[in-house]
Amino acid sequence: MDDDVTKLQDDLSRLRGPARLPTLVRLGHKLSQEYWRAGPGQPAALGKLSSALEAWREAYSLTGAGDDPARGQIAALYGWLLATRYTAHGGAPQDRQVAMSVLAEATKFATLPPVHATMARLILGQLFLSRAVETLGPGARSGFLGGPPAGGSADISEAARLFRGVLAGEPLNPDIVTAARTLLDITEMIQPLLSGDLARFDLGRLSGLASELSRLQRGMGPYLSVLNADPMDYPVLDMPGPATEQPTIPPRRATPAAPTRPSTSASARGAAREQLGALAADPVLAVWEQARALLTTDLTVSAADLDAFVGAAANAVTAEEDGPPVEHGLDRLLLAVGLCLRHRRDGIGWGDDGDETTDAALSTAAEHLAAASDRVPPGHPAAIVLVEAVGAVLDDTRPLSGPIMDIADSFSSYAEKIPSPPPTVTALAEFCRAVAALRDDVPLDLDAFTTAVPADPWPPALSVAVAHARLAAAVRAGEPIATDPALGELAGLLDALLRDDRDALNASLDALPGRQPPRVAAVLGAVRLKLHDPGAAIPLLSRAARALNDSGLRTRTWWRLAEAYRLRGAAGDIALSRDAGVNALSGPDPDRRRAARFAGWMLTDGQAEDAFVALEVAGSSPEGPGDQLIRDVLSVVIGTGPRAADAADPPTPARVAAALRELDAAALLYLHPTDDAGRTAGVLCLHAGTDRLDLLANVPVADPLTSDDPGLPAVLGRWTSGNLLIAATGGLDRLALAAVRTGAGRRLAQDVALSSVTSGAQVVRLGARPVTPVEAEPLFVVNPRGDRDSSMADVLVLRRLFYPRSACLGRSLEPVDAAGTPDDLLKRLPGVSVLHLACGVRDDTLELAEGRTLDMAGLHGGGGLAVLTEGTAPRLLNAGFTGIVGWRWEVPAPFAALALFMVHLHLVDRRLAPAAAVNATQRWMLDTDRVLPPFLTGAHLHTVTTTDLTQPALWAALVYHGR
Repeated sequence: MDDDVTKLQDDLSRLRGPARLPTLVRLGHKLSQEYWRAGPGQPAALGKLSSALEAWREAYSLTGAGDDPARGQIAALYGWLLATRYTAHGGAPQDRQVAMSVLAEATKFATLPPVHATMARLILGQLFLSRAVETLGPGARSGFLGGPPAGGSADISEAARLFRGVLAGEPLNPDIVTAARTLLDITEMIQPLLSGDLARFDLGRLSGLASELSRLQRGMGPYLSVLNADPMDYPVLDMPGPATEQPTIPPRRATPAAPTRPSTSASARGAAREQLGALAADPVLAVWEQARALLTTDLTVSAADLDAFVGAAANAVTAEEDGPPVEHGLDRLLLAVGLCLRHRRDGIGWGDDGDETTDAALSTAAEHLAAASDRVPPGHPAAIVLVEAVGAVLDDTRPLSGPIMDIADSFSSYAEKIPSPPPTVTALAEFCRAVAALRDDVPLDLDAFTTAVPADPWPPALSVAVAHARLAAAVRAGEPIATDPALGELAGLLDALLRDDRDALNASLDALPGRQPPRVAAVLGAVRLKLHDPGAAIPLLSRAARALNDSGLRTRTWWRLAEAYRLRGAAGDIALSRDAGVNALSGPDPDRRRAARFAGWMLTDGQAEDAFVALEVAGSSPEGPGDQLIRDVLSVVIGTGPRAADAADPPTPARVAAALRELDAAALLYLHPTDDAGRTAGVLCLHAGTDRLDLLANVPVADPLTSDDPGLPAVLGRWTSGNLLIAATGGLDRLALAAVRTGAGRRLAQDVALSSVTSGAQVVRLGARPVTPVEAEPLFVVNPRGDRDSSMADVLVLRRLFYPRSACLGRSLEPVDAAGTPDDLLKRLPGVSVLHLACGVRDDTLELAEGRTLDMAGLHGGGGLAVLTEGTAPRLLNAGFTGIVGWRWEVPAPFAALALFMVHLHLVDRRLAPAAAVNATQRWMLDTDRVLPPFLTGAHLHTVTTTDLTQPALWAALVYHGR
């Protein structure tokens, strides 16, 4: 440190009270100059900045409020440096808050020199602008559904006033004037967003202004040094007390000996470890042991010294000096430790601001710990400290959440490799496994975790983690929970939900305080909705939806808000429900059930575009858990839950229409229930030729096999030829639309070929898949368990007539290629052109040889066409197949064999596409003057002559899924 600084600090040690002020001003200036010489924003300069702030803070506190000119100038410098730490070093919001307060005070001094007055207004205006911009985040995520953000309008107006004040004052420098004008332009551009006048917002102009401001700021650094004027240029300090009063000078004490420190190393790594040694209780220990001492003992460390250590450690990490990987890992360990300590302490302006979001310092610390584990071998002595340092990133109240979720996997496996790990390492390893289990929604080994954590653990947060893990295990198992006060105020609410006790729910709600954080408000609003109290639910849900970060909880809050508006049914609520649902559709963690219900509402309300998006989201989303509310309350209590899935990415109508044209289809019809009971259905049509969406009708749901209701015939009778794709959802896929009567005694199948799909997105995927001739690589799976002997003769005929070069798995009247195990099928699946499955199909699983089954959801690499002799399996389309021929319901085996014979005949002999082959088979059966193929087997001829093939209950069971 500079000799002048040391002398000034020595002088201060002998002064008391107001007599310290002149020396503090000189020290503050000297330290500020050292900071600027080190480089603003440089990690290594942070300690110098914090030391300067300590001096200016005390100087500010010693000047009395009033007209003392020195107070205004000190306030300007103190606020400016606080703003510098906030903007250049990622300071906490308290830095900004204090800076705004003291800078506002400084601007009120008429005696403030013009240069200080100008810069105080300019910096204060930027701080108001930054705070106003922050309020835009939640509002933008909600589409400003709740109006302009609260508080932002006042901040943006104050920023504009300050920038205008700079422009109205004495021009100091062209760059300053240009910067103020650019900032004012940006402020005026943002004002419409905060006032609700979105029509005036010009994003293109705003982007250009931001680029101009960035260019100006890069060139203003040298000019800002004018604020580091010589302290002797300041006005004489106005000290309180009579003019003749002589200050009391305390007896002179011996100058304390400066602590002996190792010589300063020229390297960044050496500087960081030198700073560590100065902080640690025993600097002769190994580096990692010193780091452990800092973490696990309550050392008294000044904010400036701690910031100096963090800055030096950051510099060492950035420098990436030569040395073995272990040394680089230790550099990162030290930085992580410093960041955790800085989070733990309250230095000048540092500390918890009460926000629910994860502290950036802890997130950064976790990243450095993970990087260090890649460089420090588990057998190294520092590995133990590295795992122990994981405990420092834990949140005291919700330790299972936060940055630990991102590093839990790597550290649980890392800790396993440490030889003879101490109990703390074992406990933290089990803790990491518990975090990963809760995050991934997999079974949690509660016994292993609770056994590994001692009664008085380090870190103490492990005790809270055990209580939360026990709670999560009980909730998952549906067991009663103990309402331990340590679990927080929502434990009683969670218990009442598990017991479905409405009285207890109401009592728990009444016992909670009025205003709650957004996550708590979200679940309280959901409980109010569950109790059918939309009036109380809507304010809670609306506030939470606007304030929550993008997460699954926020998406579900939008869904609940949409339902609450729909339930209340006041004037304008239908539109508000629609807006909330549209926001939910674009959020993460999409839910099939909720999106499908919203689609029904939109079909009823005549909103074709919103219905299309909702149907597409529903078609590509998984089913949510049964009672998501209980899981949401649990996640709020313990701070963690399963990771949210990515938001759905539905295709546009134009993109789906292009795929329809690729498939030579006339249209895609969505058929979806419009009431919860499924008694009515809306029909949405996407026309291939025009990309247009039309709501065709809302019709009663009637079975075409037994009903002559005119609803569906009136809709489907519009098409008299060509191909139609049908996306029937909400249980309506059970309807055999091919059997709908279209007039003159005809059935729809006699005019139109139908293909079933799940969504437009699936149409897009199918349109991009190549089509392979069915005879290229045919594969038959027949009778692998010996329980379908009759199918062997049918397959023999198909192979000899249509697929003489086919492969066969299972049991056949001819030699087979393999026994038909899951492994056999998976080995041959890639490249298959047609897969004929003459085996058992149960609940989306194939019953194969050796008593084994194969889940069709796990199939990958399939291609071509799949043909099933029983049941259907549309999910095979997700495995890469282009089409599936199957059965809506069970039919007699001889009829199924005849129908599939005709399908293969049309595929191979007539060269028809699969959808056309199925349709041709149905038309052949409906034709009482049908022509019999010359090579029908005797068994098939017997079926033709003894069965009324025109029965819809037979031919309409045949269904095709795909392109």
